[in-house]
Amino acid sequence: MSEQRIRVFLADDHTVVRQALAGSIARDPRFEVVGQCGDGLKVAPEVLAAKPDVLILDITMPGLNGLDVCREVTNTLKDVAILILSMHDDEEFVARALDNGAAGYLMKEADNDQLLEAIETVARGELYLAPGISRSVLQRIGGKDPLNGLTSRERQVLQLIVEGRTNREVAEALGLAVKTVDTHRTHLMRKLNIHDQTSLVKYALRRGIVSLN
Repeated sequence: MSEQRIRVFLADDHTVVRQALAGSIARDPRFEVVGQCGDGLKVAPEVLAAKPDVLILDITMPGLNGLDVCREVTNTLKDVAILILSMHDDEEFVARALDNGAAGYLMKEADNDQLLEAIETVARGELYLAPGISRSVLQRIGGKDPLNGLTSRERQVLQLIVEGRTNREVAEALGLAVKTVDTHRTHLMRKLNIHDQTSLVKYALRRGIVSLN
């Protein structure tokens, strides 16, 4: 990889943020930006097409949050290193990101040198944790979490539901029958032991699946 530029894909729902990151990264001859995406549901297929070395991924995204995108991409593409770039500094988010296959975690307040160092580190196959994140977080990986029991489709349905979409709108977004969406909804609520819409939204907010923003 030292003889070739590191291919980078950017996933963030804020266009201005993506463009700023792309400009900063592209100015360094070690890197090449090969794609951008702002919709969580489209990240995995677009990354599959672009085949980057590194995916820089925000957590808070519409359609499918970054933590679930991370899980989806790492299950499909073993050669893509994922660097989470987020405003969340809670160790629960860090642990879940690493549990879902991320190779690095960096805060959005980081400077450009830290960003480029993080990209290069994960591209080498090494773990990168932002300054201030204790490595003791690694001890939290692999614990029991009901969220891990959801299928990829159930995770997609969950996020779209808590974003306020009706079963019909979820069905249209995912290309499913309304009855199938209703079945997924029933299954995921049973797995999470949640029995009403309000509790489901509160759970999603608490776990970072969606944000108030």
